[in-house]
Amino acid sequence: MTLLFKALSGLFLATIWISSGCKKNIDPTKSAVLPPATQEGKNTVGFTINGEAWMPYAKCRFGADPCGEISANYSYPFAAQNGIGFQFARFRNNKSSSLTIYTLQTNSITTIGSKIDSIGVEYAGENSNGTDGEYLGPRPGRNSKFIITKIDHQNQIISGEFEFVLLEQNGSGREITLKDGRFDFKFNACKCSN
Repeated sequence: MTLLFKALSGLFLATIWISSGCKKNIDPTKSAVLPPATQEGKNTVGFTINGEAWMPYAKCRFGADPCGEISANYSYPFAAQNGIGFQFARFRNNKSSSLTIYTLQTNSITTIGSKIDSIGVEYAGENSNGTDGEYLGPRPGRNSKFIITKIDHQNQIISGEFEFVLLEQNGSGREITLKDGRFDFKFNACKCSN
């Protein structure tokens, strides 16, 4: 009986050791696929940049911002009256990138349709340093768009699509284009990933 117990205990411990040792550090951003363009308050956002799908990702950790991945606010108490304050971040390989979309001071968003003249956009790339890799916009006269496809005050849902042409802030004249953008949020969404 003692020999059988030792053998089973050893097998059990070996199984635990192997299964814990085989866990890989899975990076969900590596093979990211854009979320579908929904209007149901699914708390999703994504776009493509340089042919790669960009989706926010930030692990929930003790002491970390619980809204470190998605902080999407519409109206009070976290954004201006009838305004938006969207902040998205992606952390991978010890680097971060982020996208911020906000209502300009004197503008509001209360209906569906094009709102490109009502917003400002900031994007910081993974290799940003000072003004290098920091982009602002949207650029006037380019193919930028920001369209609200749903705003539902009763169910507190805001959805839309976007494409932004942004200018690097270091004076280089470089532009980037964020394409195929879509978002679908409950008002005042807050998220990090497990």
